[in-house]
Amino acid sequence: MKVNNKMVRINFDEVLYIEALSDYVIIVTDKQKYIVYTTMKALDARLPFDHFVRVHRSYILNMRRIEAIEDGAAVVPGGQHVPIGKSYQEAFFRKLNRI
Repeated sequence: MKVNNKMVRINFDEVLYIEALSDYVIIVTDKQKYIVYTTMKALDARLPFDHFVRVHRSYILNMRRIEAIEDGAAVVPGGQHVPIGKSYQEAFFRKLNRI
């Protein structure tokens, strides 16, 4: 990914979730956050389907990093809560049951 005018390698397994921020996305890992100039739609098309799922219009979640699900949100390492939008719930839980 291109971050601050340099190319940075981000391993899929390290990504907790991705959050939309206008024309940018924030890729959150265990160690740090990366701000990347791209859209959610463009990034969603490039991610491996088995790892990631869109759970909200502003969030993409790494399915392999979920620790718990509570109160309409997925909990990832570090205790961060990623909201699961109502229109995405059915597809999310269907995919979660296949894992």
